[in-house]
Amino acid sequence: MIPVTVLGLSGLGLLCASDRGQEQMRALFDRASRHGDPLGEFLEGQLMAIQRTLDDLAEALEEQSA
Repeated sequence: MIPVTVLGLSGLGLLCASDRGQEQMRALFDRASRHGDPLGEFLEGQLMAIQRTLDDLAEALEEQSA
């Protein structure tokens, strides 16, 4: 149980260490104070970012194979 806790805390520390992570945390807290479901919005934004990255990767692989 301790290693999972350590990984969770170190991951949170890494998120807060980057400028982008700090912006996202700030935005999450701002939405939390204004809206009812900031976690859902945060996760949706993360999924959209992952989808864009996967689309870019697929496009690059298609160009490379052509």
